[in-house]
Amino acid sequence: MPVVRSGPLAAWAAAFFAGRVSVDQAADAVTGSDAPHQVGGLLAHDVELVPLREVLISWRRGGSGVRVVLPVAGDVRGVPGPAAFRSAALETGEAVVGGQLAVVPEVIEYAPSSAPATVLWQAFEVDAVPDDFVSVADAQYELTTAIRDSASALSAADVAGWVDDIADTLHDARRAGERLNLPPGFPPRAVALIAQAERLQAILDLAFSDPTGGAIDRTGIAARASALRPLATAVRRARIAGYNAEARE
Repeated sequence: MPVVRSGPLAAWAAAFFAGRVSVDQAADAVTGSDAPHQVGGLLAHDVELVPLREVLISWRRGGSGVRVVLPVAGDVRGVPGPAAFRSAALETGEAVVGGQLAVVPEVIEYAPSSAPATVLWQAFEVDAVPDDFVSVADAQYELTTAIRDSASALSAADVAGWVDDIADTLHDARRAGERLNLPPGFPPRAVALIAQAERLQAILDLAFSDPTGGAIDRTGIAARASALRPLATAVRRARIAGYNAEARE
């Protein structure tokens, strides 16, 4: 399943700013089993690539909190300019913004090789824009509503039965919420929201990988896509609210 790396970076950065972890602990936690993360384009450095800890230090010196953004086509709320950054964030689907410094990850996976993924964060100078704030409580309500509405729409379209064909893969997707990369002391309600959102995102990834699902004609396919679209938006907003929760406290 695709892994969003910007969420953990924003969460661990907030823990570093709060003094609960060191800069090296934060960088190591974000890196996990990847090859050491590097950052390109930091103007304060003469070398082309620097370790991930340097962007954490730059954010802290800037005195601004950080936040994850997860833009998609048609919804780039909270994503600052310039156009080069917006384009890079939109293409990747994720970025982290801190004051007027933002980074976008480029991830290279080597599957089926066992070699660790390579992650390069490209830095951008960005404009200062208001945060696209969404609270954990509001995001949870919107997610609960979207789950109910999508389930009803899928049932009415008679295309919910596709899950029987991918039971094993679906079981693995539902465990996505058990593999969270969050710092100690992260707000419990945000942890629960992220866990639910990550499970649902993994399931949506499966659903979107099979455009027809249980639909048998174009009408059914369109109905299925229409039913899943609001859920996908709610899941994305839940991830944003959850990972950014501590930065807004």
